[in-house]
Amino acid sequence: MLTYDIKDLYVNIPTKEILRLTKSLLLKHNDARTTKQITLLDVILQQNYFSFKNHIPRPKTGISMGSPISSNIAEIFI
Repeated sequence: MLTYDIKDLYVNIPTKEILRLTKSLLLKHNDARTTKQITLLDVILQQNYFSFKNHIPRPKTGISMGSPISSNIAEIFI
């Protein structure tokens, strides 16, 4: 078994690169109609808000750490 600890992984993942990688992986095993659903992933990645001291900022880069999809996105990126 091998493990890695990548510092600040989620906040350093470029969302445009994730969309490109995911689309290319989907095209390998699906048709173009299925791949059009990538826009849903884009919407999810744009909803990158968090709450801190009654303020709700939106980070400019990366993906959110609390999102259920974040671990899958990190796996695609790595």
